[in-house]
Formats: sequence, structure tokens, C-alpha cells
Amino acid sequence: MKCSFSRLLYPKRLEEARDGSYMIALFKPNEKVLDAQGNRLSSIKVVGHFLPTVASVKVDMTGHWKKDARYGLQFEMESYEEIVGSDKRSIVAYLSSGMIPGIGSVLAERIYNTFGAQTLEVLDQNPARIAEVPGISKKKCEKFCSAYMETRSARKLINMLAPFNISAPQAIKLREQLGSDAPALLTQFPYMVFEHDQIDFETADQLAQANGIARNAPERLDAGLLYTLKLAEHDGHLCMHKEAFVRKAVNLLHAPQVTWKGVAQRAFEMIQSGRLILYNDYVYRPIMARAEEEVAAEICDMLKRDKMPYMGDLDDEIDRQQAEMGFTFAQEQRHAIRTALTSPICIISGGPGTGKTSIQRAILNIYKKVFPDSDVVCCAPTGRAARRMEQSTGYPASTIHKALNLTAGELHKLRELQLLEADLVLVDEVSMMDMVTTWCLFNALPPNCRLILVGDADQLPSVGPGAVLNELLASGRLPAVILDKVFRQSEGSLVAENAQRIRHGVSELDFGDDFQFWASADEVQSAQYLMRLYKREVARFGVDNVALLTPFRKKSETGVYSLNAALHDEVNPAVPGKAEIEVGQRVLRVGDKVMQMKNRDFASNGDIGYICTSTQGEDGLLVEVDFGDDRVVAYEDIEALRQLELAYATTIHKSQGSEYDAVLINIQDMHGKMLNRALFYTAETRAKKRVIIVGDWDAVVRAIQTADTKRRHTMLAMRINELTKE
Repeated sequence: MKCSFSRLLYPKRLEEARDGSYMIALFKPNEKVLDAQGNRLSSIKVVGHFLPTVASVKVDMTGHWKKDARYGLQFEMESYEEIVGSDKRSIVAYLSSGMIPGIGSVLAERIYNTFGAQTLEVLDQNPARIAEVPGISKKKCEKFCSAYMETRSARKLINMLAPFNISAPQAIKLREQLGSDAPALLTQFPYMVFEHDQIDFETADQLAQANGIARNAPERLDAGLLYTLKLAEHDGHLCMHKEAFVRKAVNLLHAPQVTWKGVAQRAFEMIQSGRLILYNDYVYRPIMARAEEEVAAEICDMLKRDKMPYMGDLDDEIDRQQAEMGFTFAQEQRHAIRTALTSPICIISGGPGTGKTSIQRAILNIYKKVFPDSDVVCCAPTGRAARRMEQSTGYPASTIHKALNLTAGELHKLRELQLLEADLVLVDEVSMMDMVTTWCLFNALPPNCRLILVGDADQLPSVGPGAVLNELLASGRLPAVILDKVFRQSEGSLVAENAQRIRHGVSELDFGDDFQFWASADEVQSAQYLMRLYKREVARFGVDNVALLTPFRKKSETGVYSLNAALHDEVNPAVPGKAEIEVGQRVLRVGDKVMQMKNRDFASNGDIGYICTSTQGEDGLLVEVDFGDDRVVAYEDIEALRQLELAYATTIHKSQGSEYDAVLINIQDMHGKMLNRALFYTAETRAKKRVIIVGDWDAVVRAIQTADTKRRHTMLAMRINELTKE
């Protein structure tokens, strides 16, 4: 579509969009453009990133039409080319259009007089030649080069990647990673593109083929081998057995020219050069091998320290704590407290009702009483788990990333990590801690700092690669206390009692008011039951204290997306005067329960909050989300809002680290491979007062009786054992 810029609608000031943020603008078509009814359009609303904003320059724009329920017909731009003639008038008008700060009509004419019809070609290939223009100072030359290259590089990269279905936001992120030379780098080394997590090997491969790279080229084999490991990491593995590794890489690289022998030889060469690491017949990416190796070494160093004598009568202190708390610690709970206070590193693992929270409070209280000037750091993998930890222990807690001053994807800052100011670090929900997070934590521990790891080894493993808690326990080298008795504060609770049965693979459960099963014939009926029961439980406990958990995000009527769409209008319907905003195909309203899906300032991945403000006017967009604890986070553009999802229903994985009064769980036969004990146990143990299961009882039995036999490939336990034997 050939058109010209007319007016910017969002943001209001062009300066706010120079970083590649989302834009909305009106364009005037320079050719005949008809709508679905055959009416000629005199103005077109265009949305996208890095929209052209120079009215005097015509552009040839590519993209697709979309019909927005609220804003009508829109054209979503993917790329564009400027239509600039080679004559003096066209080039001078283009250069002086305001696209490049500091270039007016007089200077633009001097530039043309210097380079003539080749002006744009010269500037594209070597903008530093602007210094040849009379009257251009060195400072102005540098400023021009910077501005020109910034603008042209960003647009060139977006245009270059658009044919491969790489969106403008993805292109912008790549440019942030690779710098202004990104177009040239990706032309020469196209497989660098999949280092951006949201871009897969197939897309990178298409880009490589377009740049003439052979199917059996060394760089293609290298990329395929590395991507095979990244896929394994996505499934939770740190490494792959060498034979399975080559086999899967050959399948990924599928081409007549690609042979098993050739791929195996290339893998061997990468191992020889250090680009891959081989350990005990398992292949790693170097960063994962280093993480596992260094964590094992740090643990062994801690184990070599002398057992720390407790300064005082520990039994008396435990007695005082139980008197203050109003209950009596059992022997295994007392043993957990003693172990934590006398060991440089220890593990406390147990399910709900086993007293982990009370034990943590006692440990912290006793430690601070004896060492009042000591520094204690309490943390957990997620923001929600950290806040629950703070509420239950009475001590400040944060996410591990916040404690380390890291955000997701900042491994490059590992060497810059400052040691924690801590004499004792207590980590809760350790089953959620992946190997990379563990590596960062151990790197930040100061000498002689105690580390207490608390979790539930029977829950789902971390989303990221590794099985840290289970590997630490499997090594048998760390002081560990396993809490397996439900104590009297939880006795009589069917939630806690059934949790223990599920944990041991026993499917004979007891039912009552606080533990219910609703049988449904199919997923449509399940969705109907879940809707009705959710509204009932919300009326009783409040929306913040009820969770609806399901294994699937998409795929079905009982997936997270479908359930949230249905519950949205039931729980928080549109009413006159209630502000709402469209974000892609979704609508967000004031009062909506939402989940943050990526780490950002003041909000962590998995945090749940409520939209409290939504305005969209001449001053721009502002949506505020109250995440509790006096944290109100502002979202000022559509891209930021894409990080939010409705959270009336969530996946079981996303519920880890949370607790609710009532939990509704959907379990169906269609959930297939997701039906395993760890998943169901994790869902059931989110509840404090009531569990309601909706679905197929045979599927529930199958889930309880199916141990997750898909062991994650990680050698942490083996490394610890090898090092402790030395």
C-alpha cells in the first residue's frame, strides 16, 4: 500500500516512540484503497512499530488488515520502503523533513550539492562522509551519523526480518542485543537470530537459506546442535546423552546433505573447541555445564566447614518458641530446627501441614535472638511465594532475583553480582528454583554464610532447567530433614490428609465439605461446572482467595484462555462508566484480576494483582495494577500491557508458590501426558481450606498413580558425590 503520513495518534509526541514502542497513526493512501463494502478510504489507521512519520515522504507499506471490535478497520504495518526520487528536489525534501535532527533545507541542499543523485546511497553506505560537506563540524558530523544510523538501522532490520514473520518488537529486541550493526551481522551470521528466545531454529534457517547458506554448512550444523540443547533445556534438562543428542540434531537439521557422521563429527569439533561440554557421556551448553559444576563445588566447600556450634541451650530456645507460638514441636520438627541452626547448609523438605512455616519462624527468631546484629535474607523464587513467606514468618522477604538485583535474562551480569550482606540466607519453595537461579544465588553467598533450603520435593520441578531440590536430596551429602507427618494443627483437614495420600500414590481419598469431586461427562460440562463453582466460591471467600487451576493454557474449553474469557464477563462484566482497553484480541477492565507474565521493575513473573486505573486520552495511555504490599505498577503502552493476562484461571505450573482458601482443579482424560502425581499434588496443595475437583475420576486416579518417570537430565548429584569423595 502506497501512502503518506498524516497525523500521529499515539503516542502524542514523536519523541516517545523513537525507541520502537507501539504507535498508531493516520495515513493518506496514494492509491485506490477500498474497504470490505467497496468504499474508497480517504484515511487509514495504521498500527505498528517505527511507523514512518514524515508527511513529505511517500512510503510503500506492507502488512495486513485487521478489524478491531472497538477501533474498527486498521492496517498493521510489518515493514515499509521510502519512495524517494533521485532528483534534487526529492532528496532535499527528504533530508530536511525532520527525520534527522539538525538537518534543515539549507544544509540538505549543501549535502545534495556534494553527493548529487548518489546522496542517499552514500549516506546509507558510509554516513561519516557527511564530513565532506562544507560547514559540517566534527561534532555535528558525529551527531548526524549517530541519528542517521539509528533510524536507518532500526528500519532496515525490521524490513529485513518481516518476510520471515519476525515481528517489529522481536526485531527491536534483537537490535538492542546486537547493536546498530544488527542488519549486517544477521546477514553474515543469520543463526544469531535464534539467540533471541522467541525466535525458533526454523525461522533462523529460513533467513539463512535466503542468504545462501548451504544446508550442510558448518555454521548451520553448529546452530542446529546448540538449538537441540536449548530445546532440551526448555523441557527442563541441563544436558543430553551424546547419542540422543546427535540423533535429535540430525532430525532437526533434516536435509539430504546432512548425515549422522557429519553431525557427530561437528559435535566432536565443538566439544574440542569448548563450544560444547561433554561430561560422563552427556553434552551441555557451556553455560549450563558451568552452572552445575560451580554449584556442586560451592556446596562441597560449604560441607567442608566445621559444624557450627550453637551458642546457648538450643532445646531451651525451642521450648520458648513453642510457648510463644502456642503449640508443641514434634521431635522431627525440633530436629529440623537444630539441623538448620548448626549446619552451614541444610535442607528441610515436607508437604502441607508438616510445620515448615512454624519451623522457619522458630529458626529466624532463635537466630536473631542469639545474633541480634546479624543480617538475615529471606527469599523465594516468585514474588507471591516471597510475600507469603514474609507474612508467615514476620521477616522481610523478596524474590531471589530481587535480592540479587537481577532480572530475568541477565546472566551476563553474573560477574558483576555483589555478595549478599547476609550471615544467614533462608530460601523457601526451593522445588521451584532452577539451576541458573541456584547458580546466581551461590555466587552471591558471602564466606561463612549459612544457607537453609526449604521446599517440598514432591511438587512439580522448576519451570527452568534442572531438578535442584531432588538432586541435592539424591546426593545424600547434605544435612536434610524430611517432614512426613501431618501434625495436629492440620488433623481433621481433608485437604492435608488427602495431600499425604496423593503424595504416596494412594488414590482412595476421603470426601466432605472441604474436599469435593464433581464428575462431568466432557470438557464442555466441566467448563460449565467450573464457572458455576468458581462464582460460588468467590462469593464465599472473595476473588483473591480462590484459584481455578487447569493443566492446559490453550487447546480446550477448559484451558486457561477459554476459562478466563468466559469468567471475565461473569466476574467483572462491562458496565457503563467502567474503563476498559483492548490489548490485541483481549479486553482489560478496571477491577480485573491479572497476572504479570514477565519480570519487570516492581513486578515479577507470576505476580497477581488488580487493575485499579485505566485511562486513554490526549495525555496517552495509563493502566495501573495494584499488586498489593503498596506496589502499584504503571503500564504506559500497549507492549507493556501484553505482559498481563487475566488470572481468574491459571495453569497449575503458574500456581506454584501460592496458597488460596479454595482451589478448583480441572482433571480430564484429555490432559494425557500431563496426568501425573507431581502435577496433581502441586494443584491440591495450593488449597488451605477447600479443594473441588471437576472432571473424570479415572483421570484423577491415573494422575495419582502415575509417578513422573521422565527424569530430568542433570548431573548435580553425581558431581557433588564425586567432589566429596576427593
